[in-house]
Amino acid sequence: MSKGVRRVEGGDLLLIAYQIRHESIVLESSEPEDSVEYQMGAGHWPLQLELALIGATVGERLNIALNAADNAFGRVDSERVIHIDVVDFVNVPEPGELIEFNLENNEAIEGQVLSVFGDKIEVDFNHPYVGRDLDFTIHIKSIL
Repeated sequence: MSKGVRRVEGGDLLLIAYQIRHESIVLESSEPEDSVEYQMGAGHWPLQLELALIGATVGERLNIALNAADNAFGRVDSERVIHIDVVDFVNVPEPGELIEFNLENNEAIEGQVLSVFGDKIEVDFNHPYVGRDLDFTIHIKSIL
């Protein structure tokens, strides 16, 4: 009696290789020969993406498109764009730079510098993928 093919289910721990692109530019990826563990249902990636993984099999490569209109990484919140005094920085950051800030409760939060003008630095604390069309390529290497 042969065993059925194991398919990805919610809650599974996967070993994957992945790449995330926006307009053909690679934003994030695992190393080409490396794999990373991904816990289904942990909330690291949007629900729409995880739903597309359900039913996939080991060895399968999936190409999944998430449109900005899907709000997969949330909506742009203008209140999360703030202006910080230049004097609060040891070195003046460049636009596009990601900077980690520590909140009062010691939680770390990352913001992207949008612009530097005069004595102010504009920092965006929205998720960096908010408002972007994204293409994911995911190779399911194993289900642990």
